[in-house]
Amino acid sequence: MVLPQLVGIVFLTIGGFVLLRGGRELRTVFHILRNDPVPVRSLDGHTGPVEITGTAVAHEDAGTVTSPFTGSKCLAYTYEVEEYRSSGKHSSWETLDEGQDGVDFIVDDGNARVRVNPDGADVRFESQSVTVSPGTELPERLADYVERTEGVEAQDGSVNLLVTEISLGNKQRFTERRLDVGEDVYVYGQAMRGPATAWGSNLVDAVVGDGDGTPVFVISDTSERGTARRIVRDAIAETVFGLVAVIIGSVALLSGLL
Repeated sequence: MVLPQLVGIVFLTIGGFVLLRGGRELRTVFHILRNDPVPVRSLDGHTGPVEITGTAVAHEDAGTVTSPFTGSKCLAYTYEVEEYRSSGKHSSWETLDEGQDGVDFIVDDGNARVRVNPDGADVRFESQSVTVSPGTELPERLADYVERTEGVEAQDGSVNLLVTEISLGNKQRFTERRLDVGEDVYVYGQAMRGPATAWGSNLVDAVVGDGDGTPVFVISDTSERGTARRIVRDAIAETVFGLVAVIIGSVALLSGLL
């Protein structure tokens, strides 16, 4: 196999993957904008895909979780640790660790409340990042996290050359995204029958979560349209990049065959 064919296959593979991912993101945007949020009260006994908005409130039985980098008490979070690495002329951020956690919480629209189970959600929260230069001592919480996390090492080494000191290591970026208590929240998910509620309670007899009956499950800390804008920015960039890579790969592959 000649070089143009190899290049073509590589670009087609990468481009196809990125194009598929961008397409999935655009599909999510389509479903978000297709319908409007409904009053929480209408979910009483309802099953199927729904959109709701309101205020995120802690469930009395579930409490909160503690985010890893800021130690904030919140309802759900995601985190990511990246390291800036260079190889020849190429440099990029490489993900070392990532994850998410959350607890059941309540969405209160002012008239009624409903329980949300965040397991399996595509969460879209505003990000907070801290970038640490090599040779810099990490803040206490980040240092504790690095110490107990395999695969993530502090880049705080240095070499003393008497006349100067050279820092060793790479830049690291710690990103945290949270849904805090009291924040506005948007949820697109599947409504299911929930446990019976007490007479006179404004908590409806339903739970919103992931399910086979809904095409997407999204939780965001902004409005419906704000969520769509947040997703579509990355989706368009990925779709364009994927198309360009596929075109380049196709041209390279054809040139190798002709």
